[in-house]
Amino acid sequence: MSSLSVTLSHSTIENTKSVEYQWVRSLYVSGYNDEQINHYIQQCFGGDDIFANLFRKVALNQESLYVLLQYIGHAPSCREL
Repeated sequence: MSSLSVTLSHSTIENTKSVEYQWVRSLYVSGYNDEQINHYIQQCFGGDDIFANLFRKVALNQESLYVLLQYIGHAPSCREL
């Protein structure tokens, strides 16, 4: 996790119904490809290529939220999501 300066709060990242995730879904529905969406995620929310890719996949239900949280170092150890 080298240059990971994400501007989103932990609670926003945990909330897959947040406007940020909805925005990513709307880009997908509008026909943007994965690379374009990842670029916009990085431009708006910061983070690196891996963060952007995971965030997009979580928004599109292609990846577990836990994997994203684990990547940014906020995976819950004992509590449930």
